[in-house]
Amino acid sequence: MKKIFLFVACASLMVMGVKAQTAEELFKSGKAEFERYDKLFGEYTLAKGQNPDAPDPTIGERATALMNGFEMLQKALPLDTVIEYNKDGSPKIDKKTGKPKFKTKYSNDIVALLSGHINDVLNVGNAGLLGNDFATSYKAFKFFNSLIGTPLTKGVEFDQSTLGDVAFYEGYSAYQLKDYDAAYKSFMNAIGKGYTENSVVEFKNSCLANMVQNYCDNKQYDEAITCIDNAIVADASSALLQDMKGFIIEQKDGLDAAEPYFRKATELDANFPNGFYDLGRVIYVRAEKIVENNPSKTSKELAPMVNPLYQQALPLFKKAKELDTDGSKTPQAGRFVEAIEYQLEQYK
Repeated sequence: MKKIFLFVACASLMVMGVKAQTAEELFKSGKAEFERYDKLFGEYTLAKGQNPDAPDPTIGERATALMNGFEMLQKALPLDTVIEYNKDGSPKIDKKTGKPKFKTKYSNDIVALLSGHINDVLNVGNAGLLGNDFATSYKAFKFFNSLIGTPLTKGVEFDQSTLGDVAFYEGYSAYQLKDYDAAYKSFMNAIGKGYTENSVVEFKNSCLANMVQNYCDNKQYDEAITCIDNAIVADASSALLQDMKGFIIEQKDGLDAAEPYFRKATELDANFPNGFYDLGRVIYVRAEKIVENNPSKTSKELAPMVNPLYQQALPLFKKAKELDTDGSKTPQAGRFVEAIEYQLEQYK
């Protein structure tokens, strides 16, 4: 996994327990959080300079302080705009606009503090990533992404590749935390920004498979179908998605009901082994049920009933085995080939 260092960032995060409501209180609290971050970062930098292999025990605390600072100061900005009043208590009026005049007290300092720490959020994310502190890296990268398009980034040009990197590493962090729904959305975001590195498509598909499996394990089949249908809307040509839907339908309604989706997978991608394997299973099981439901019939009597099905299934399993060269995707394909060849010998 490639690790990168990114420079630019900030956004807002819910700060628990913040009771300050005035601009002054929020400004002082936010400034104190930034000072706490600066102090911790200075101590870490000093320790790292003395020992490059030194651990980073305060990364989580630094991230919290930094994000709290941004949250508080962002809240303070709109509150710092107040109307100017005359001595008689009436509002001062701007002669050009005819509207009340406004003044600020802390805004310049607030903007300076935000600007001075804007690079630190993704640096914290990278530190968390490098230290396998995925909770911290996820918060930081998500924090950055929530900033894009807000007034704080007005006039700032972000390199598209940087945005793709951040989206991927947000997803990667969420994936390590097993938050597959959040990771899936981040990977989709990264792909939408043109990101193609670090097996991002495989990560995205793994997230989707885990989400579907969790739904099916809890017998939430309708939720699983909705999940996969939404994915199909975004990628209607995906054989994998059709195969996944077939898997859900198989759990919900049985193999026969899943057949159209497995067949669709083979039609969409002639090089996708799972589709051929799963379609082969449908047909093979159909033949086996005929044998099971007719215990009194002889092999000769069963032959015209089951052989056509075995002959349909056999090339499907052979195709799956041929495509899955290392046997990692359809490891049982070879066993089915052997079983069918044996059955064809029995039912002559």
